[in-house]
This record gives sequence, C-alpha cells and structure tokens, in this order.
Amino acid sequence: MNARVRALATLAALLGACCPQPPARIATTTPVEPPDTTSPGGEGGAGGGAATAATPALDWAKAGPGWATAPEAGPEPRFSPPSATSFRLGNGLQVVLVENHRLPLVSLRVVNSRAGAREDGARPGLAAMTADLLDEGAGSLTALTLPEALERLGADLSVSTSADAAIVSLDLLASTLPDGLTLLGDVMLRPTFAAADVERIKSDRLAALATRPDSPRRVASLVFDRVTFGAHPYGHPGDGFATSVGKLARADVLAFWRRQYAPAAATLVIAGDVDRATVEPLLEQTLGAWKAPAPRPAKVAPARAHAGRRLVVVDRPDAPQTVIVAGRLGVSWDDPRYAAAEVINTAIGGSFAARLNNRLREQLGYTYGIFSSFWRGRLTGAWSVTSSIKTAATVDAVREALAILDDARGKELPAAELAKAQQLLIRGQPQDFETNAGIAGAFQRLVVAGLPLDWYATWADRLRAVDAAAARTAAHELWADLDLIVVGDWKVVGAGLSALGVPVTRVDADGNPVAP
Repeated sequence: MNARVRALATLAALLGACCPQPPARIATTTPVEPPDTTSPGGEGGAGGGAATAATPALDWAKAGPGWATAPEAGPEPRFSPPSATSFRLGNGLQVVLVENHRLPLVSLRVVNSRAGAREDGARPGLAAMTADLLDEGAGSLTALTLPEALERLGADLSVSTSADAAIVSLDLLASTLPDGLTLLGDVMLRPTFAAADVERIKSDRLAALATRPDSPRRVASLVFDRVTFGAHPYGHPGDGFATSVGKLARADVLAFWRRQYAPAAATLVIAGDVDRATVEPLLEQTLGAWKAPAPRPAKVAPARAHAGRRLVVVDRPDAPQTVIVAGRLGVSWDDPRYAAAEVINTAIGGSFAARLNNRLREQLGYTYGIFSSFWRGRLTGAWSVTSSIKTAATVDAVREALAILDDARGKELPAAELAKAQQLLIRGQPQDFETNAGIAGAFQRLVVAGLPLDWYATWADRLRAVDAAAARTAAHELWADLDLIVVGDWKVVGAGLSALGVPVTRVDADGNPVAP
C-alpha cells in the first residue's frame, strides 16, 4: 500500500469514527419502508434486492421565484489591477516587481524573449527542446538531484515555450527565496545539457510527435497554423516535426542556448511577498552574474492575409466526428481594433452562451461545444473557431456556423448582447490576478507582447468604449475569407463540403500536400 492509499484509508477511518451516521440535517426526509420478502421484488423474490422509495417529483413553482429566468447581475464592481515597478540589474536584466504581501509566497517568471519557437529557423522543435533541457541538470545538480533540491525548498520549477519566448517559472515560499534564486541562477546560467539527458529528452519528444496524428485536434491546430501563417515563423509547430527533431544533437542545443539566451533579451517578473530592497541584492548575487551577448534581431517578413476562402482537408477514414477549425489572421495586442474584436468574439463564440454554441449545441445538438478565440503573438495574431462535430452533421454545422459569422459581419449587435459581452470581459478580469502565479503570468504576457506595464489599468475602459458599430466593423474586417480546416472522414463529408464552392486542398497530418 503506497503512501497516498494509506493516507486515504486513514482519512476514511477518521471520518467514519467522527461521523458514523449521516448528519441529521442531510439525512433523507423520505422514509424507506423495509423490503417485502413475500413480493416478487422483495429480498427473497425474483428481484433479488431491497426496495427503494420513489423520488418525489420536484415542484419548481414551490422551489423559489425566478427559476425560469436567470437572475439579473448586480452592479459592476470597480477593480484596479495591481501595479508594477521596474528596474534593471547591472548586467541589463530587466526586473518587473509586483508586491503582494497577503501570503508569504513568491512567483517568478524569467521571460526569454528571443528564445521562442519563432527563433528556430530551419530547425522546428529546437527552441522547445532546449527549454526542456534547462531543468534537466544545472550547476552541480543532475536531472535527479535538481528536483530533490527543489522539493527540499517546497518549490516548483517548470519551463515552457511559446512562439515568442521561453519561460522559466519558479514558485516558492518567501522564506526560501534566497536558496530558490541560487537554483534559478544555476538553471539560467549553468545548464549542463548532459549528452544522456539530451538523448532522453529527444526520445521523449519523438515519442510525443509519433502520437500527434492520433489527435484530430492537434492535427487541425497544426494545419491551421501552417495554412494561416504560411512561411512566417508562426507557421511551424513549436514541438517541430519528427524529421526535424530527429536530426537535433547536443551541439545544436548548446549553440541555440548560447546564441538566444541573454540578460539583455530577458525580463524577470516577480510577484509576491517581497520588496525591491530585499530582492535586488539577492538578484545581483545570482542572476546578476549572467553574462552573454545580446542576440541579433531576426528579420521576419510580415504574415500576409489571403483573398478568398480555402478548404484544407486531412482525411481520417471512419472517424465518428469531424474536427473543424475555421479562421484567419487576427489582431496583435497593440492593434487598435483589439478591444472591439474581443467584444464581438465574446458575443459570437467566446463564451458558453455565445451565438455559435447556443445554436449548434443547445438548439441543434451537432456538437458538445463550439468556441472561438483570438491568439495574439508579438508579431501578429490569429482568430479561429474550433469544434468537434458529429460526422453526419458536419456539412450542416459548417453552413450554420458560416451563416452566424456572416450575420455578425453585416449586422450590429443588439444593445443587450453588446453589454453582456462587455460585462463578461470586464467582470472576468479580476480572476487573472487572484494568485501570485496569475499576477506573474499577466505581466509576463505584457513583457512578451512588448506592452507598457500599465496596460491592464485601462482595459476595462477600452471595453466600455466599444460600440455596436466598432464591434461589427471588427467582425467585418477580421472574419472575411476564412480558411476551413477539416479533419474527418472525407468519403462521408466530402461531397457536401465540396458543394460550398471553396477550393479544396488535401494534406497529411503534418500539413504537407498529398495527392487527391
């Protein structure tokens, strides 16, 4: 019996000892008659079980007022996002500090803005593999002893990669911050990239890539990015391809780390129970020793939107569902249409009660859910609608979705629907700042996007300023000429989708063209 099972068994015993019978306040109020042993369904009869009392029907009229309609929302609460201060260490590393003294906890995020997947160049997957190896051994610690050191501190360290950055995250107690920063310094300055670890991580990543074709949603997302962004760096998957990852070696990882990781191209975000006077000397002693030349800026041609809709198909014979992704280039964080785009997206597909989900799920039963969202990168962005549809309903679902989007492009939102979308976004903002990790993540996003640190302070006002005309204009401009990515059984859905009159391209699970 392992420790977790023993703990659960102990908890069950304690609960049984303190509460041998259900509390009176939650005991059933409907008496259950003892079984009739002479009846066919009694204890000795053909039914073989004890009788149970029928559950009485609920009388909703007596349950309380207003059950037929949703309650009105209360007045909008006023929320002020936390503010941040910024300073630089002697080596040029920018530090963004958000003090939060409610709990003795600290969250740190090292944002390496030149180490994201878009820096891979001709080797997709290199940035992600390099980041994966940062915490597989550093300084005098190995892949086995580094986790043990973190566990002794009660700390959690993780590494992630996006298109624009590699993020090293550390969450710990304020009391263990000095030792935690020493470990963080080892990870950032002295990763070992041991040959055995490189081969192990490479093998793990190849195994994960081998399973990608088995996930229709992963395939659809990959193909959408390749179709939408084309030759732009955002067009290749961050985890790469089996052909590219299979060729990577320790020398490639080491060269990428030396070239792309540097204090001048990084920002440390700190949120929690700490102040500048305490943390700055600690940072100078640890991360202040980080010396590396600034990476050269990469020259990236802008992604170009295309004219006309395109239908791109990945055939998945006998699939019970069709995964659909429809979308195109969207907006970046600094686009003047950003707030209006978020409002119209929330009303049409960005929430459970939005038009797309209400129609295709609630009314027609074609899907368990259909939602839309914006993805925003430092250089550009994308907008997409995603759903898994019953195969037999695929064509009808696509027609319904396109009709809803076309309607939003041509007609303004009613005032009530506009206000509902605005309030959903405004009232949802505080949840991004509930924890230190959330606060650090929020400011991390600003750093990656290159936005001012007071960006959140005016977000609610920008949402309130969106009118119906601006929302419709955003939809009209951003939802034209959508790409349609279909992963499903083409022999079932092909004829109906071809009737849409959209040019069809067949590709494999990696987005490479195949013969029809």
